[in-house]
Amino acid sequence: MACCKGVGSQITDSEGVRQVVLLMLDAYSDTPTLVETTRLIVVCLSTENTRELWLADIKKSKTFVENMRFILQSSTSSDLIKNVANIVDQLMDIEEEICSAFSTPELVLAVVEGMKQVGVVWSEAAESLLHILTLVRTTAEDSSCLALHRESVFSLVTDFLHSLCDCAMVTLESKETVLASCYCILSAVVMATPSDDGIELIEQNSSAITFALKIVEAIRQQRRRLSRLSRRSDEHKKLTETLTARQPHSTINVSEKPADSEERVNAADKRVDGDLSASEESDVDGRARTERLAKASDNGQADDNGQADDSCQRSLSDSTESTEILREQILDFFRNVLLALPKEQMSPVYALLNSSKSSYLHQLLRLLQDGAPECISAIAAVAALRGTGLHALRDALKHVQTTKVSLPEDNKEEEKQL
Repeated sequence: MACCKGVGSQITDSEGVRQVVLLMLDAYSDTPTLVETTRLIVVCLSTENTRELWLADIKKSKTFVENMRFILQSSTSSDLIKNVANIVDQLMDIEEEICSAFSTPELVLAVVEGMKQVGVVWSEAAESLLHILTLVRTTAEDSSCLALHRESVFSLVTDFLHSLCDCAMVTLESKETVLASCYCILSAVVMATPSDDGIELIEQNSSAITFALKIVEAIRQQRRRLSRLSRRSDEHKKLTETLTARQPHSTINVSEKPADSEERVNAADKRVDGDLSASEESDVDGRARTERLAKASDNGQADDNGQADDSCQRSLSDSTESTEILREQILDFFRNVLLALPKEQMSPVYALLNSSKSSYLHQLLRLLQDGAPECISAIAAVAALRGTGLHALRDALKHVQTTKVSLPEDNKEEEKQL
């Protein structure tokens, strides 16, 4: 009922109802009641015209934060954990005061336990829980909060990455946000004092770096794909606008034959006689499609095309933004790891990079060259040391430093796949 705007407003306007709902989190322990109670809170917090009153009451409550932490840590219901994770995620994202109240080592532990319950595979609950940990990092005490449960958080995130990235080729469709959250958390784990402990975890379990290399390559493919789609969308929009401007608006008589009918009949006769070449046939079909598009514009379908173009542009814009955010998080992760390593000393991290696919290594070095040139210098210093055996890494550095970076042209096979 609360999903209906009017009903949700009536529920929210009643101070007594709001207080009873929040008190139910204290008074009831049965899962079905808590699931429905938290679902109501989720809906009210998600709606702008009902959010503020709930925020005010939540701030006044002395037990709300503790109730949320307790449910995350002890509940065995995935539905309840999902609702509570959604609540905490929204509150921390929109209210700085509440974010500070939640950001404690106890919350980090509760999130880890909740994640174990819902499973380290992608789900709405898992994505919300991981985003909560990224929000913990925004507070002043982020390092100490994560450092106390560093090993548990690291293990949790790397296990989750296994479920998404343990494959021959990583795809980013709808995964950009959650992958960005994972590497934001891993960066915080590395940065948390003492940083040596974070580097030790990375060196002992190199899967985070292995998956990051795959993601760097996936980002390159995604950016190329989005660039192509953006070009095509612009071209289609320009073509539609041109046809609409050129074609005078008129009412089409349904009894009339289509404008391209006579030409297509003649073409059909030529096909039968074998006089029509393949290129001529293609030209006839192309002109026919153009005529139909112009007539569709006269019939009012141009408006629908315009709406579709706008929707496509918004989708492309969202995908591009998500991809760039992920790219920045991956860059930040590698920067933090490489700069935390002992200077001019061999490390398992360098050995792993040296043994990686050359295409992955080249893309990583180009990423660092653009966004963290100090890391290139650190890598070069180690690669130049005698006895390290980092021949592939040294060759990749020379290749990247002497080659101008440019996206390769789209080949015909990729065009057909799209």
